[in-house]
Amino acid sequence: LTNTGTANLVISSITSSGDFAFTSTCAILTPPIVPTGNCAFGITFTPLTVAALTGNVTITSNAPGSPHVISLTGTGAGVAVPGITITPTTLGFGGVIVGTNSSQQSVTVKNTGLATLNLTSITVGAPFSRVLPSLAPDCLTTLAPNATCQIAVVFTPNAINSFTSQISIVHNAAGSPALVALTGAGTPITVAQISVPASIAFGDQIIASSGTQSLNITNTGTATLNVSAITLTGTDAASYTTAGTCTSINAGASCAITITFTPTTVGAKSAQIAIASNANGQPSVTVNLTGNGILAPRPIVELSVTAIGYGNNIFGGATSSQNVTLRNGGGASLLIQSIFTTGDFVLANGCPASLASTASCVIGIQFSPLGVGSRTGELVVSTNANDSPHRIPLSGTGCRWFSQVSSRFYLTSCSN
Repeated sequence: LTNTGTANLVISSITSSGDFAFTSTCAILTPPIVPTGNCAFGITFTPLTVAALTGNVTITSNAPGSPHVISLTGTGAGVAVPGITITPTTLGFGGVIVGTNSSQQSVTVKNTGLATLNLTSITVGAPFSRVLPSLAPDCLTTLAPNATCQIAVVFTPNAINSFTSQISIVHNAAGSPALVALTGAGTPITVAQISVPASIAFGDQIIASSGTQSLNITNTGTATLNVSAITLTGTDAASYTTAGTCTSINAGASCAITITFTPTTVGAKSAQIAIASNANGQPSVTVNLTGNGILAPRPIVELSVTAIGYGNNIFGGATSSQNVTLRNGGGASLLIQSIFTTGDFVLANGCPASLASTASCVIGIQFSPLGVGSRTGELVVSTNANDSPHRIPLSGTGCRWFSQVSSRFYLTSCSN
């Protein structure tokens, strides 16, 4: 600063503004600066922000035009280090069906510094996984100043449960690693599921009698179970029958059908029930059926005929025997108390005093008419069976010979 006048220059104040400051050899008030005298200023710039900045130094004195202003400009430049911001810092995926992928969600990574941001590693914890983002560049290993990239994630739950995890980003800026919280829940699969017993055992069942059991069909899934067919198959399928209808079963509900076992012979009987439905992964399931036909624990009389007709026979003669088979169809000994006939019928042979289980004997019966015309009688069998006595109706016609006067032929009263 030079005094170009002819009188002493008195400086009353020197001030600065903005991010600027000064040092000076110029005296304030005294001593004055003589004509042609001078002093010096040193001006410094200390920016506090990254931006273009302005300021000034103002000199107030006794010189014409006071105050005198020196305008100052400068630009604040950032330190050459990387910076990082991540938005958002939490991703919530809500409920997702077990075994399926959610829609992707992304976080945006920005380098807010002036140096390259190095992304050393990016890891995503299961059951979340990283995928390529659909709308922006994927984050790789480096990110230039002021550039952005995205990290895209999907959620694939493997169980019905709540899950938490995180994205971990290791980098060369302050605050490494950067973490992003991840949340989600596995929800049930919306499909039908079928549950039936593997087998149903009826145990011992007296032949010609019936036992019943229920077969419960349960839908353990989350969608409606549609049953399209229930079929009996197997070697002894004829020994079993089903009753009831199960066509549509709501999620969590059950439906029952009735199975009846009616053996007709002695021995083990096996069959299967095949159930066809829309159950996930099980379009057809099989239930094994077992049972055993046994004889009743009592004697049972079985007769081979219900009635016998002998036709015509000459009065006073006898026909050949017609046979009736008597069988013990029960599981205990049959005690024969008596076997007899009534009317014009006679026993040709009988049976022993008892028959073991499944044993049989033959009763022979002859027709010996004691009169002419229709003759009737019965075979009566008395035993220790519950429905004793057992009766078989017997019938025949009695005839006699005769001859007309002067006839060469004999006729019978039966027109023979």
